[in-house]
Parts: sequence; C-alpha cells; structure tokens
Amino acid sequence: MLITSLLAYKGDTWEVELDSKRKYFVNSSVVERFELARGRELSDERLGEILGADTLRKAKKRALYLLGERAYCAGELRKKLERTYGGEIAESAVEYVSELGYIDDEDYAKKYAEYLITSKRHGISRARREMLMKGLSREITENALAEFSEEELDEELLFVIRRKYSEKIGDYDSRRRTIAALARRGYDLSSIRRCIETVINEKLDEEFEREYEDR
Repeated sequence: MLITSLLAYKGDTWEVELDSKRKYFVNSSVVERFELARGRELSDERLGEILGADTLRKAKKRALYLLGERAYCAGELRKKLERTYGGEIAESAVEYVSELGYIDDEDYAKKYAEYLITSKRHGISRARREMLMKGLSREITENALAEFSEEELDEELLFVIRRKYSEKIGDYDSRRRTIAALARRGYDLSSIRRCIETVINEKLDEEFEREYEDR
C-alpha cells in the first residue's frame, strides 16, 4: 500500500489516503511517531500498528477525561472503555492511567465501602455484591469490608430500624416483613433479630417511663 496523500485535516488530526482510495484519520503524534509521508509504502501489519496506536491514544485520552469527572476503580474503567475500544486497548489504557497514579483500587474500595455502609446503609452482603459488580477484586473488597466492626454495623442497622421500621415490629406479620426488607438490604438474620430486639426493648422502656411519669 502506498500513501498517496497526507493532509492536515482538523486540529491535530491528519488525513491519510492510500492508493486504494481508503482514507484514515490519525493524530499528528502518530504521524510523527511512524514517520508517515506521501509516497511511503505501508504493509498491512504496519497499517494495523498505526491504527492501533491511534486508537490507544484515544482510549488513554478518554480514560483521563473520565477520571477527571469522578473516581473509578480499574475494573469499572476497563469495562467502560471496552465498549468503544475493545478489551486489549482498554487494558492498556487502564495500565497507563494506573502507572500515572490516577487509579488506586484499595483506596477506592475503602471509600466506596464507607459510602455503601454509612450513607446507603447497606449490610455487608449487599455492599459486597455492589463492590464486586463495580469491578473490584474479591480480595480488595473483603479487606475493605473487614474494616467495619460488628458494633459499627449494628449502629447503622439500628438507625434504619428506628427511622423506618420502629412502628412495624410490634406484631409477628409486620416484624416478618421488616426482617425480609432488612435482609434485602444485605444484613444477616442474627444482626437483624438482635437489633430489632434492642429497638423493641427501647420502646418498652419509653412506655414504662411515660407510665411512671403519669403517676
């Protein structure tokens, strides 16, 4: 294949036309790197390298843009880039931004776990599921969740029960529905029963104090 035309197209983009009349648009950095020029012969393999380099450049630029919008873990960013650039290019782009220090899965996992547990008030099992779905590894996920003590998790669960379910745990059927709802949030049954019992006892204590004050 012969390059029959090489023209500045728009901004940093150049138009490369081959003797087959096929046109390709690549960045000026790629033109410089591969020393492209009119009259230059290109093999199929060399053309593939050129187009691959330009695609990788675009993927790196896109990765940096996305990270400028918000934090990503490596797995999540890789999945997003794969949709446009394919798996191999996406992997290389993620490695590039990781080497620059823009991705830290361990730090991301700690912050995301904190958000899920204390802001969304999910239990451990649901938090684990969502973290894995983000693309975090199981090891990093488990290490981040292990930072939360049973007492801390109970405090979050008690907050949910007091705020949303304190009037729905007085009878068996309502309590059963409450347990199911909290289980869907990712809390384990033993913690749910323990915290419901705590809230019931609090309500009994309040009722006793009101009766005592009325005497």
